[in-house]
Amino acid sequence: MTGATAPFVLTNRFRVTWEGAWLAVACTVFTGTGAALVLRGGLLDVVMGLLAVLVFGGAGIGSIARLFSPRPVLVLDGKGARFPAPWPRSSREDIFLPWDDVVLLRACTQVVPHRGGTVNMHYLDFVPADEADRPFRTPPPWGTDHAVRVRPTWDHSLDEIVAAARARRPDLPFDDRREPRGNRV
Repeated sequence: MTGATAPFVLTNRFRVTWEGAWLAVACTVFTGTGAALVLRGGLLDVVMGLLAVLVFGGAGIGSIARLFSPRPVLVLDGKGARFPAPWPRSSREDIFLPWDDVVLLRACTQVVPHRGGTVNMHYLDFVPADEADRPFRTPPPWGTDHAVRVRPTWDHSLDEIVAAARARRPDLPFDDRREPRGNRV
């Protein structure tokens, strides 16, 4: 393929949210309570305390560790699109899709029930040749192995990703099917 030679790397930026702050406070409080139960003694206290430390401490460490992970979300280079496995999985589990196999870029929306309403989750799908003949439908027709969820924490916009893909594969069509059209990420 012709086009750009330097890899285009998409990563998540660190962003503080109220939900994340409350989660951090909750994990800290419950982990501290678990540690206090362990120190208090007694069989039931020790068992419940260890359980709290393992569950809430582990969840807190797992959440924070992903923020500091050096693994990108997506890498586009001259050979194709690489979908790195999320931390802590190995880079041997990365999924690679050569440009010759990509026939379409599609932005889609999945409507997900959430707290009595719905939330629109936007995805960018690198449609491989063997899925090109599938009709578009909601819920999305793709496998998650070659689609990435569009997040506001990305260091590049969706338009920049499409431009980077087209720099490597100029004839690549882009089908924007996000809904509603006024709620773009």
